Amino acid sequence: MRSRKFGATLVSAVALLLVGACSGTTEAQGGDASGADSATSSGSDGKAVVAFSQEGLENDWRLENTASIRETLENAGYTVLYQQADEDQARQVEQVQNLLQQKPDILVVEPAEQEAATPIAALAEDAGVPLIVADRALGVGPDSATQYKVLITQNWEQMGTKLGEAAVQLLTKVNGSPKGSIVELVGVLGSAPQVAMDKGFADVLAQYPDIKILDAQDGENKRAPGRQIMEDYLTRYPAGQIDMVWAQNDEMGIGALAAIQDAGRDELVGRIISKDGQVEAIQQVAEGNFATVCTNTPYFGPIILPYVEKILAGESLETATPDKPFTCFESITDAGQKEAKAQYDELTAASAKFANR
Repeated sequence: MRSRKFGATLVSAVALLLVGACSGTTEAQGGDASGADSATSSGSDGKAVVAFSQEGLENDWRLENTASIRETLENAGYTVLYQQADEDQARQVEQVQNLLQQKPDILVVEPAEQEAATPIAALAEDAGVPLIVADRALGVGPDSATQYKVLITQNWEQMGTKLGEAAVQLLTKVNGSPKGSIVELVGVLGSAPQVAMDKGFADVLAQYPDIKILDAQDGENKRAPGRQIMEDYLTRYPAGQIDMVWAQNDEMGIGALAAIQDAGRDELVGRIISKDGQVEAIQQVAEGNFATVCTNTPYFGPIILPYVEKILAGESLETATPDKPFTCFESITDAGQKEAKAQYDELTAASAKFANR
């Protein structure tokens, strides 16, 4: 686990806010834990070859995301060359080199760390292969004059702003005014979501000098590290010193809740905010154990497919700025809990693992 100082600069160039998705539950096929290459062919109708580089399979969000992309492309008739890098950015750059040597028609990359992944753009440029970057950004943005064609991602700063506003609302309810101490579970340090969410969150808190970030550590977007970090926080900060928990994904938030409950620190139950829209986290909102969860759909396949088709057809690309790229469920009010409960019931009935909006 890595600790850090709070605060960062906004990622440059977000070309597209994430919109739309499909529901349903799938599991990633192929690509073992070592990051070994797997190639699967769908049909013999002469469709193009898409290389897909995934940063890792560290949690259910990434598994659902990978399955959505691969299955959508394969069902559309494309041959998919796939590798995953076990969250190792240097390995991912090497894997991209190997994928490009196989001369795919297009490259789709979901990078691990923003700056360390930036060489991927140059690799695609040198190979003359159109590049789509999804979920997390590179240190450079897309340019119509280069092979880097489009970035498909959330507006992470906007989400950080929304979560910051939820934190202010929660602390005002708890303490009678906007004041208090926050512990943070970061994920993943140096990634575009972490950088931009911290920026949005910090900009909100800057308006409230009595709200402080007490501590922040990197829980790697995983449940077990999130739980371990929270256990450490509870040991170092007795009751009364922590007012709320901000987890940058649901897995870490769920781990933190388990640590809180095991330690009998009931004052922190209901004071967790997180993001992703995992069904289990939405359930915690409905039950009042989480204060807020912002959704972040992993179902990228139907979003990426039209861009693959347009790029390969030589068509121009248009970016979009949807009015509602994500939804936040809040248990700060009874109405918020009822909304979360309705969404939880809908998702479980559909056997879905994540909200699709």
